[in-house]
Amino acid sequence: MSTRNTYHDAVVALNSLQSGSEAIKARKLAGNKIDRAVVQEMNEWPSDFNCLNIVHVAGTKGKGSTCTFVSSILSCYQRLHGVPKKIALYTSPHLIAVRERIQIDGEPISEDQFTKYFFEVWNRLEKSALEEGHEPTRKPAYFRFLTLMSFHVFIREGVDIAIYEVGVGGERDSTNIIERPIATGITSLGIDHVGALGDTIESIAWHKAGIFKFSSPAFTVDQYPAAMGVLEERAKEKNVELIKVGIHPNITSVNLKSTANFQKKNASLAIYLAGTALTALGIQLPDLRETLPDGFIQGLENAVCRGRLESNSEGPTTWYLDGAHTLDSLTVAVLLTFHGMYVLSSDVVGHKKVSYALIFNQQSRPEVLSLLRALHDSLGNASDGSMYAFDHVVFCTNVTWKDKGYNDDLVNRNTDPAIVKDMTVQKELAAMWKTLDAHAKTHVLGSVEEAVDFARDLGKEIGRAKVFVTGSLHLVGGVLAVQQGKPFS
Repeated sequence: MSTRNTYHDAVVALNSLQSGSEAIKARKLAGNKIDRAVVQEMNEWPSDFNCLNIVHVAGTKGKGSTCTFVSSILSCYQRLHGVPKKIALYTSPHLIAVRERIQIDGEPISEDQFTKYFFEVWNRLEKSALEEGHEPTRKPAYFRFLTLMSFHVFIREGVDIAIYEVGVGGERDSTNIIERPIATGITSLGIDHVGALGDTIESIAWHKAGIFKFSSPAFTVDQYPAAMGVLEERAKEKNVELIKVGIHPNITSVNLKSTANFQKKNASLAIYLAGTALTALGIQLPDLRETLPDGFIQGLENAVCRGRLESNSEGPTTWYLDGAHTLDSLTVAVLLTFHGMYVLSSDVVGHKKVSYALIFNQQSRPEVLSLLRALHDSLGNASDGSMYAFDHVVFCTNVTWKDKGYNDDLVNRNTDPAIVKDMTVQKELAAMWKTLDAHAKTHVLGSVEEAVDFARDLGKEIGRAKVFVTGSLHLVGGVLAVQQGKPFS
């Protein structure tokens, strides 16, 4: 009697496609694009994906938020008018469960759906490999497999609009198998993933513009002049109309979760991407340059970007979480999150002293020390001239549990396990922070669980603790997973 595959089986098999740190470095340089032959092994063709009416979004900052805004606008329009019938979203990384990457109508697919479709793709690839005389264990790497699986899921589920967030870059990204998107969008550009994309804004813009496709309209927000020049040049090469989107004149009347200028840019870009998608389905809309239909307003207001400007409380401990992991995004996170939570440590709130803690990690970026310095430099000064400061700074790995290791969904083989075990990066970060702020107490911990326990204990001991978690979406996801799996008591 055959044993039924479980969700756990699917996640374990998926994790086996993570190649290790050295292979990851090599693949980033070579690109992560899906080979057309792999698609055809599924008895599908890239042209089959055109029925999904894909909105494709690249960028350095804000592409995940923009995709979330587009999905939320379309979902609200669906509730009000009955169309589109099914809306899909493919995004990365996930925070807690890998299913979060593949969503339909605003919800991650279920564990049963994930398991079913995962093994349909897995088994089909093995069968094709055997038929062609190849080793059946030969499969696409983790992200490429999930991208291929997402197309399979969305086609089988009858999706009529799909929003795809690029993983890294654009030109060589696995999502760029898409042949005819109904619209493409480029969010704000900056220096990131230099090993794969180059260390100039021009090189990065070139890669991002790789998602432009012949005759598909493209939209972008304001960019550095050098970046905009490259986007315009590539649009001309591909015979693409590139439309520059400013902040929408009516955005001030929309109650966004964040009123930061960058989020207004993301929301404005999403308005035009969603409008183009609906128009492609034959839906008549008013001129979006002048007005916003109710579905658009509600969609923008209802959009929730988990792990970004997020907060929650557990007794005396209040958590502020933002997965910022670039120089620019860390500066913004400090400005919007840390400054908003800060009360001078000498103050007393409700007769309880407030202690401030930072939990930070960024395991995979070579510029991590620069990121930490940027975070420190962004703290600024209080109104009395004193330096804003943390009482405690915790550097931990992304390993979820002290004794059990990673959650299945959070296994990460992209970093050298020896470096993680020895906490090499964490020790370097702690040493740097001591040179930046000799008054803070630094702590190096081996797991997210230990960091969460430390912060919880701090709240109980002091009376009130405010904890800022940043540097990585993987870290933020680990904190949320520990909060769910090990309740405060």
